[in-house]
Amino acid sequence: MAGRRLKIFHINMHHHWGGQPNRVLTECIGLKKLGHEPWVAGPAGCMLVSRARDAGLKTFHDLELRRGFRPGSFLRDLDRMKSLFKKEQFDVIHPHGSQDAWVSLFAARATRPRPVLVRTRHNTFTIAGHLLNRWHYAQFDHVITISPQVNGLISDGVGYPPEKITAIYSAPDPGRFYPRPPDPELKVALGIPEGVPVVGKVARLAPEKGHHLFIRAAQIVLERFPDTRFVCVGKGRSHDKIEKLANELGIEKHLIITGFRTDVPDIEALFDVFVLSPVSGESLGTSILEALCMEKPVVATEVGGTGESVRDGETGYLIKAGPESEQVEKIAGAIIELLEDRDSAQRMGKHGRKLVLREFSPDILALKCDGIYRQLCSGGGDDDGL
Repeated sequence: MAGRRLKIFHINMHHHWGGQPNRVLTECIGLKKLGHEPWVAGPAGCMLVSRARDAGLKTFHDLELRRGFRPGSFLRDLDRMKSLFKKEQFDVIHPHGSQDAWVSLFAARATRPRPVLVRTRHNTFTIAGHLLNRWHYAQFDHVITISPQVNGLISDGVGYPPEKITAIYSAPDPGRFYPRPPDPELKVALGIPEGVPVVGKVARLAPEKGHHLFIRAAQIVLERFPDTRFVCVGKGRSHDKIEKLANELGIEKHLIITGFRTDVPDIEALFDVFVLSPVSGESLGTSILEALCMEKPVVATEVGGTGESVRDGETGYLIKAGPESEQVEKIAGAIIELLEDRDSAQRMGKHGRKLVLREFSPDILALKCDGIYRQLCSGGGDDDGL
């Protein structure tokens, strides 16, 4: 059994790119290298399936995976997935989101023999402990989290056995995120003058990502470094609020919002300091790992597992929880310190890359998931469900 090739179905409900799709793709590429047959599924037209197809993975996208209570859509997805599962006979079904977890769970329970069921929990949002959620999690043979800080939310929130929860770090692609000189043409294209400090953030423009902390800290940094440019890479529903806040603070000329970009490593090469300032939901911070891979010092608020890679004073500065006004002051102070002491900033960046390559590699991610799959499959599936 140890050498058997496994057929593994990964699915995620997100249409756009982010931490979850990135994790799924990285894991599946690694599993293929180990000799398995990973499939990647998502809603029609999603970026994950497109990138998975480009990477030579098998894909399935004849799905809607619509959010909310939509019985018609759910049943259509369920029928399509049941047909696929019956035809392909996967060894493992592995969902990564909410809607995809529910529909794949019901499809798997209707499949004989029943495949192994594994779920990954990607964030630190509280899980409601009602009976429906307790039943839902109890159906899974194992739950994977992306940092140890998530484990307790599942065991305490829905009573899932702690011994069946494993934290496995996400991983950046070191072949894509690596140190490189800034591109002068890109700097011009983004409207960044030559020779000015650049502080950047890569995250969805969403309330939980704490862009308001970043913008308010920027106002303080500009008192010490008045030419600094602050770059936000990403798109999302908070776009207008972020722009409005920058206008209210009078720093709009110093803020650049790029929208979604496919050239993130080249943009990060322009940064002197990387900032991630979530206020909730962050379980690890994949963008932090990518920035550290680029040898960028990181300033991050301590939410969930951000402290797993931001070692205070070693790879950057970790801002403890507290009143937002205090956090803003500390974020600004950390940025200023790194801009003033470029030698320390460079040292932290180099330590960060070494840490990521050592502890957050795609190979480790794939091997640890492979170990869980093999252990579960060696015991056989439960044909009658749980």
